Parts: sequence; C-alpha cells; structure tokens
Amino acid sequence: MAGVATPDLCTRTHHALKHECAKYRSILKTRNAHPESVNRSGKQKITLLVLGALALGAVFLLPGFVTEPWIGGDMGENSATADSSPSSVRPSTVAEKTRYRQDSQTVLAQIIAVRDRLENQNVELWAEIEFRQGLEKIETGDQQYSYGDYKASLASFEQALKQFSGLEDVGRQKLAAALTAGLDALESLNIHVATTSSELATAISADDKMVRQLAERLHVLPQLATQLETGDRARAADELGTAEIAYQGAVELDPLHQRAVESLSSIKRQITQSKFNGHMSRGYAALDNNDFELARSAFESADGVYPGHADVTKALAQVENRNSQLFVNQQIAHAAELENQEEWQQALSVYESLLEQDPSLTQAKVKLIPARVRADLDQRLNKIIDDPLTVSNATAYRKAQGTLNDALGIADPGDTLLAQITRLENVLTTALSSVDVLFQSDNLTKVTLFRVAELGRFEQRSVKLRPGRYIAGGTRAGFRDVRIEFTVSGERGVEPVVVRCIESI
Repeated sequence: MAGVATPDLCTRTHHALKHECAKYRSILKTRNAHPESVNRSGKQKITLLVLGALALGAVFLLPGFVTEPWIGGDMGENSATADSSPSSVRPSTVAEKTRYRQDSQTVLAQIIAVRDRLENQNVELWAEIEFRQGLEKIETGDQQYSYGDYKASLASFEQALKQFSGLEDVGRQKLAAALTAGLDALESLNIHVATTSSELATAISADDKMVRQLAERLHVLPQLATQLETGDRARAADELGTAEIAYQGAVELDPLHQRAVESLSSIKRQITQSKFNGHMSRGYAALDNNDFELARSAFESADGVYPGHADVTKALAQVENRNSQLFVNQQIAHAAELENQEEWQQALSVYESLLEQDPSLTQAKVKLIPARVRADLDQRLNKIIDDPLTVSNATAYRKAQGTLNDALGIADPGDTLLAQITRLENVLTTALSSVDVLFQSDNLTKVTLFRVAELGRFEQRSVKLRPGRYIAGGTRAGFRDVRIEFTVSGERGVEPVVVRCIESI
C-alpha cells in the first residue's frame, strides 16, 4: 500500500520495553499472590536487567543508524508520487514527531536508571503502590508511543519519571526516619522497634555507614540492656562499685549509647561524692572529739578528692580555730589555776603569751590587768620580806607601808597573801625597834659608826641601833685603818662588833 510505513526499529524496541514492564508487574502480582515465589525474584530481576540493557541500546544506538521509516519493497516511484501528493506528511510535522520521539527515548532511559535504583532500595517493601502507579504510567506511554503519539507518550514518561523521582525522595526520608527511630529505640532499649527500623534502613541502603552502625549496635542491645538493668538494681541498693562495673560493661558494648555513658559518668560522680562525704564525716567526727590531727588528715584526704573545694577549706579553718580555741581555753584554765594558787607571776606570763599569739583574745585581755596588779604586789611584798633591811631608811619604810596598805586592800586575799601581810607587818614593826649592839675596841683606836655617830676610843660600848646595815671604822696613828661592816637584824643576842687597828704601818 503506497505511502504507509512499517513500524521502525525504535517502535519495536519500545514494544520490548513494554513487554518487560508488563512482565515486571506480573512478577509483583505473583509476589503478592504467592509469597513463596519471592525467593525466585532474584533471577527474574537479572533477566529484566538484561532486557532493559538491550532496550537502552536500541533506544540510544539504533536511531543514529535508522533515521527514516522502513518501507518494504521498491517504492521509489510511488514515493516520488507520494511526496508530490497533497496528502503527504509535511516536513515540520515529521521534525516535530522526531523531536518528541527522541525526547521520549531520553526520558525513558532516565526512568530505567531511577527504576533500577529504586529496585536496589527494595522499593516494593516501602512504596509498592506508588511504584506500581509509576509502572502503569510507563505502560501507558509505551502504548502511546506504539501508536506514534510521541507527544502524549513523552508526557506519560515524564509523569512516570516524576513519580519515580518522588519515590527516591521518599526513600531518603524513610531512611532518615528509620535511622532516627532506630537510634531512639536503642536509647529506650526497645528491641522490637530498633529491629524493625534497622531492617527497613538496611533494605533501603545496606551500604550506608549509619545503617551498618545501627545494625551493629542492635546486635549487642540485649546484652547492653542486661548490663544497664544490673547497674540500676545495684545503684538502688547503694552498691555503687557493682553498679559502676555494670555500667562500664554497657559502655564497652556500645560506646555510643547515651544512657549507658551518662549512667557511668553519673555513678562515677556519685562514688567520688561518696568518698568525699566519707572523708568529711570522719573529719567532723574527729573534730567533735578534739582529735585535731585525725580531723586534719581526713579533711586533707577530702581535698585530694576535690582539690580546693570550699567545704574543705572551711573545715580545715575550723580545725585550726578549734585547735587554737582549745589551746586558749586550756591556757586560760591553767592561768586560773595559777591564780588560785596565788602564783601571780606565772599566771601573768600565760596571759602575756596568749596575747602575743593573738592580740584579739578578749578573755586574756580582761584577765591580764588584775593578774599584772597582783603579780606586781606579790613581787614587792616578797622583795621586802626577803630583805627586811631595805626598810631601814625612812623612804624605804614609807614605801613598805604603802605596799602593806595595797595588800590590805585586796578583797578575799588568799592564804599566801595573808601570810605575806603578816610577815611584812613584822618587818615594819621590827624596823622601828632598837636593839643594843655591843662594840669592843682597845681604847687606842678611834671608832666611828658611819652615818650614826663618832664613838671615840673605848674598850667596850653599847649602842642602840635599828635593824639595818652599818659600817664602823677605826683609825690609829701609825697603824692601818680598819673597816667593819655588820648587820643588825632586830633580833636579840647580836654578837659584839670589834673595831681595833692592830696592823702597824
């Protein structure tokens, strides 16, 4: 029949692709109807891939060799007639159809590439309906192409490509969602959800690093859950060491498990805090018992746990303060005991020593003044009592009387002070009494009692003298002078004082 072209090679190629898609849909239906046939899908996919490769070769290579329709027989003459016939196809229409046909072939090649990627992602597991809809659009495009409606087939193919591209986006979203759900399930120890999420993620992208990591972590999840449960029970029972071992085991199983890491970190902090609290408790217990060495050692151990901790610094300051306060109290008590014993000079030394160490000690300041007064009085009394002759002159006597009056003015005097008062009164009484002192000479020596009187020459003479220290001198022409020192104590029976110059010159 003149002017009618037989189907070209590209058309036959699309029929092959149409047959491939129909066969793929048949396989999907068989999978749904007979699950046992899934095991044979691998071989079928290989067959489909081979057919697809042949189709792509036909699409991209043959158009370069075959640019005109194949016409059977020798139609040269009829062809010339057809070109000059009014019913011949116009060149613009031919060009337009050629462009739509080539665009359809290009889009179809893209579709096959996307479809293969979706199959590798096991799209039938997570978007079977949408995938079938895309295949149906391809079938529609194939039919349109076979009828020569290239423009319509191009539109159908573009819709299928859009459908498959959208499925790729969905696949990426489902992969991300599966990874998120899987990681959350790992943290919550939900093995079922973690398993489901891992299987889906593996189906979509088995080679993805995070997918493989999820599967690896899922593998140890049961053991990890056991370790965490053991740790939680031990922690509740205050068995912190056992809990730490369990949590450490969990972290070793899965170093990325946040709860395991946080539990281990938390139990370590708790153990450290427990050690710190133990040292502090021992320190305060020792401090309450005034065992300052043990308290200081315990607080320093606590400082080793938390160096520079404010509580440790405060506790060590308390040790020093308490130690110092105890020492002060002990010294004050000791000084008070010395006061009771009327050891005023020693008590004064204690107060002065305390104030040298800490001038702010109010109690020592208060005690210092009366102690100083009594110590001074005690010293004056003892000085006179120990050396009664110091009151032999009028000035010293008056001072001694003043000392006696000071002593008599003390309220509630102790036994020691009363004894001192009595002895001082005796000293003063004796100081006013005169005793006979016998002087002996040779009636040749001139005797002088210095600061008392010239006694002259005599053999024996008695002189009344008050207690005190005296000096008697003797002179004689041609003889060496003599000097005699003697003491009058006020007691009776004083030995005679002999004054003679017997050494000639």
